[in-house]
Amino acid sequence: MPFVDRQKALEIGTSSLVLIDAEDISYNPRTDKAGRNIYRNTISKVQPDRVVRRWIEISFEFPLVGRADKIATNLEILKACECRVSFDNGKTIIEPATASGETVQFELYAEGKKFIGEKGKGNAKIEIKSGNLPYLTYSFTALLVDIQDADLPAETPETVPEPLVCENIGIFVGETNYPVTCESFELDFGLDLKVRNAITSPGGIAGVTVQERVVQGKFNPDAEKRATFDVWGVYLGNGTDPIVVDGSNPTMGVVQPGSRYKITLPKVAYTNIGNAVQDGIVVNEIQFEAVGVDDEFRIEIW
Repeated sequence: MPFVDRQKALEIGTSSLVLIDAEDISYNPRTDKAGRNIYRNTISKVQPDRVVRRWIEISFEFPLVGRADKIATNLEILKACECRVSFDNGKTIIEPATASGETVQFELYAEGKKFIGEKGKGNAKIEIKSGNLPYLTYSFTALLVDIQDADLPAETPETVPEPLVCENIGIFVGETNYPVTCESFELDFGLDLKVRNAITSPGGIAGVTVQERVVQGKFNPDAEKRATFDVWGVYLGNGTDPIVVDGSNPTMGVVQPGSRYKITLPKVAYTNIGNAVQDGIVVNEIQFEAVGVDDEFRIEIW
């Protein structure tokens, strides 16, 4: 029986598995192979290579939302993306961390099978764009424990609020908190993941390590005179600016607890300033790196 691409489901967590309504799920079981180079009196290889290492990579999207009563699973798994995730008085707070020690486990259901992953680490990216919903995009690398025949899970996914639409978002830049007008904003947690090879571990892999974090992003504000918005002065002077993205004042739809958000970047260094035309208006395409030590950003969701 053929399987439709949409017939996928994901159970994931750091301590226990929870079914979440993940979107755009993709997966890639990975292997390394090796074998003996035996040819005898022929140019044909006598013995085929064998699988000597195995792991799996998955990616998916989930709206930028939380819960009012506890940390939602879609935010809790950011602990495996080298983040501190805490909850206080209805608000989830996400900040960078080093050597968090947290990993994810998951069961990915697709093509009539269940792909089981453990000891996973990942990266995340926030995308806020006009005409869309705010999204977190996750990518995890994990040990591939097993592949089993399985039907899609029957339980109900974890309940989260409806996400806000991307409108009336305040983006404030610089020491003067200048309110820019722009079409999109992206923030990449910038984690460099490496599979740790080990002959002493099942599957030939001991786990996944995070080598480096370079938090980076981009946005495209309307071009302004330097007297109004002097991004060029900061860029050419090798200075830094704070950026705040405030999604707490929507004017469309019903606002549910756990759907508001605020992203604070205390210091960013601009790495490139380009220009483009957006809907007939000249805009600056600005790329940046966040500056700091385990304090490059703070994300609040309530």
